[in-house]
Amino acid sequence: DQQSATRTAWRDTASSKTVPLGKTLLYPFSGPDFVNAYWLFPDCETFVMFGLEHIGEVPDFERMNEQQFARLLADVRTATTDFFSRNYFITENMSRQLRTAQLRGVIPLFMIPMALAGVDILRIRPFEFPAMARTVAMAKGKPMRQLKGITIEFRTPGSAVTRRVDYFTVDATDKGLAHYPEFMAYVLSLGPTTTFIKSASYLLHSNGFSQMRKALLDVSGYLVQDDSGLPYPMLETRGWKMHLYGKYGVPIPPFQGAFQASLDRAYKSQLSSPLPFTFGYQFHDARDERSNVMVGQRPLQTAQAEDTSAEPAGRRRGKGIVLKSSAKRLQ
Repeated sequence: DQQSATRTAWRDTASSKTVPLGKTLLYPFSGPDFVNAYWLFPDCETFVMFGLEHIGEVPDFERMNEQQFARLLADVRTATTDFFSRNYFITENMSRQLRTAQLRGVIPLFMIPMALAGVDILRIRPFEFPAMARTVAMAKGKPMRQLKGITIEFRTPGSAVTRRVDYFTVDATDKGLAHYPEFMAYVLSLGPTTTFIKSASYLLHSNGFSQMRKALLDVSGYLVQDDSGLPYPMLETRGWKMHLYGKYGVPIPPFQGAFQASLDRAYKSQLSSPLPFTFGYQFHDARDERSNVMVGQRPLQTAQAEDTSAEPAGRRRGKGIVLKSSAKRLQ
């Protein structure tokens, strides 16, 4: 449709469908959002994604009768209502929607968009950490909990390359990550990555996500995000030059406390480029003109700034910042 054509034309001009750095796309706080990841970088070979949504199991289609299959489709339709109306998932809703008799976990929410995108799913299996990550984890002590991850291997039409989605169910707060040293070792081993962040509840602006924030700042080499991602002052401190698209204003409720004065100044001084579609938390309302996207590449020589070099918005103005989970929250 026209909207898809507009978004694709913008992608090919503002970014690139090929992964600018490496062949891995890192998409934190993604939930099962394969749609946006694949739209933005369809030539990517590995999509690393994580959220609070549990993995669940592959539906046993062969054993389903007609009524059970219809129930599954209805449950999937319910679970994707928020996404198709807003272009993001709401974790509070999914915590209920992914625990029905037929729909258990995010796997079908990956499978169906992948099928609609025309890719062939080859295999779905538990994720296996590389030896390096396990070694680092053992050096820090045995993890207290078993991290749940899944790998979906697939091919695109006309290509012999086996690609993969690696999805993890993980609490990415500082407290949560303490239980999974192998996960942080794995994330850091991916760099430099192409990183994509959208509709992330401004979690990286709060004090409870300092480890993940620092890891993303260290590992990212190319970044596409909206204002809910990495705080703009921290990117400035590290020498990132971000190309700004759309318009910026005070975030929608309950996230008003995540307003970034420096980003507001940048939008006013840099004469941002038009964004021909709505995006992020403003996606669902075409009348809202606060949709924004930032695109930039890490400078070749970047000083290793401390995570405290720029104060997170949550410390300056705490109202509206989600501190207790790595979910995407909206009221």
